[in-house]
Amino acid sequence: MAIPMAAADDGVSAWLDVYPLVLYEDAQLLAVNKPAGLVTHPAYKHPDGTLCDAIFAYQAARGARRPWLLHRLDRDTSGVVLFAKTEPARRALVRQFERHLIRKRYLALTAGIPAADAGLIEAPLARDPADRRRTVVASGGQAATTRYRVWAAHGGYALVLAEPVTGRTHQIRAHLTAVGAPLVGDSRYLPEGGPAAALAGHALLHAWRITIHYPGTGAPFTIVAPLPADFVALAGRLALGGALTQLDTLLTDPLDSL
Repeated sequence: MAIPMAAADDGVSAWLDVYPLVLYEDAQLLAVNKPAGLVTHPAYKHPDGTLCDAIFAYQAARGARRPWLLHRLDRDTSGVVLFAKTEPARRALVRQFERHLIRKRYLALTAGIPAADAGLIEAPLARDPADRRRTVVASGGQAATTRYRVWAAHGGYALVLAEPVTGRTHQIRAHLTAVGAPLVGDSRYLPEGGPAAALAGHALLHAWRITIHYPGTGAPFTIVAPLPADFVALAGRLALGGALTQLDTLLTDPLDSL
């Protein structure tokens, strides 16, 4: 679905020509599939050309009010991002985020396979004093918990499902690195000069599913973001593509038993 943009070329339009951005929309919610490489919201080094700029232009072009961004994804991470279109929906969903009632499922391609096929990674995280752009496991850091399951593995690479129980910066990237499975393409966390960094132009992490309690009714409501083409293609090259098709047939959540 193309999104109307302002007349100036702000760098977002090229994404929107090729990417099906809007996943779901009704009177209360707007869910979009953020492409990797697109910053979620304006910041010091990225004052414009962000996902929020695109969504705000989309609403303005239809004469609709500006929605509220409810959470963010790292620039390299693709997948579901939620906006609230009404104040009651915003309040309800902010409370759910604060109480950790919203469940997010990520898919990652990793260089390395965790020793255990599934489990909890409970390790405090802090900024790396040697590189403030990184997050590392540190005894004095903030408590952090990630649930994960290795869905498939081959040739030293794995397809991993992960759920960040807490919401620390780079949590999944840092936790999987700590158990020997940094993300393919993640030059910030992979060993320097290794082959896995060159397999992709960015860290291959996708916010695949999000489940909320729908505002007003409390009913469970899940939104799924299709995987980007580069993720699917590389999974195929690594002999993990068949495992992706199995995910579409799941009747139960693979992380529920952890």
